[in-house]
Amino acid sequence: MVSFPNGKKFAFTIFDDTDLSTVANTKPVYDLLDRCGLRTTKSTWVYPSRGKCAGQSLADADYRDWLIELSRKGFEIGLHNIGDGSFSREEIAAGLEIFRETFGCYPKVHTNHVSNPDNLYWWSKRFEFPFNLLYQLASRVRRRAGSLVGGDDPAGSHYWGDLCRDRITYVRNLTVNQIDTLRMDRRMPYHIKSKPLVKYWFSSSDGHDVRVFNSLITRKNVEQLEATGGVCIVYTHFAYGFVKHGVLDETFRQGIEFLASRGGWFVPVGTLLDHLISDRGGEDPGYAYRLWTNLRWGIDRILKQARFGI
Repeated sequence: MVSFPNGKKFAFTIFDDTDLSTVANTKPVYDLLDRCGLRTTKSTWVYPSRGKCAGQSLADADYRDWLIELSRKGFEIGLHNIGDGSFSREEIAAGLEIFRETFGCYPKVHTNHVSNPDNLYWWSKRFEFPFNLLYQLASRVRRRAGSLVGGDDPAGSHYWGDLCRDRITYVRNLTVNQIDTLRMDRRMPYHIKSKPLVKYWFSSSDGHDVRVFNSLITRKNVEQLEATGGVCIVYTHFAYGFVKHGVLDETFRQGIEFLASRGGWFVPVGTLLDHLISDRGGEDPGYAYRLWTNLRWGIDRILKQARFGI
């Protein structure tokens, strides 16, 4: 059991992946979160997209100003790589400084973006032996095998792992299908000795798009989270169907309003992870534990594909 400040019964927060995000298709979500008293984490890119994924970045004045306003209101701004596509070490280093100049600090929380070549410990490197071999095989079958060169490789042109180690505290790795993230990964956040360029890893509950998110925060699930004193960190994309023609999805609105009416601790991801690590210490949980979380991730991915087709 985890104790929370001010007698709160459970903890709930969100990491919003910035893919496709614009002021128009995302701001109504944050207006709702603000009204309901939830403080969460909104990620951003620093540079305009160079890949296949659209969305605004800090290079867009209206988007940058909006994120600064969110930060002043208590929302956390995280990093989702410095942009979509290929960026050199020099560009990444400069991008981190632009982030710091914009928000007054380096990002505390980072998540890797799809197939960026500067991702840290990505593709099969995320996993333990022998699960990493199963992942490689599945990737080949699906023709999704990625390059082994990444942001953690000092010999590569996209290396920035030392910058991550020195400036960023938490990096997301695995997702789970259940609302109680901590129940499925009881030791998080933790360091992994074999991946020294990341200080601490954390898991998240999968809320990929509006359908998956709404299925996660049903009244039944929220009531169970509250009753068991659980911890939920949802990973989602608020640009994926939460707002259509400027109007919020009604099921989502009702779900957030019900959630806000419960006795939860609604703080950004970084704040919640700081609280958890002060209780756990962040030590490497060991190979057997990490392998088990890998296997559970694989099962959850199969179940998600069967249920939602994604």
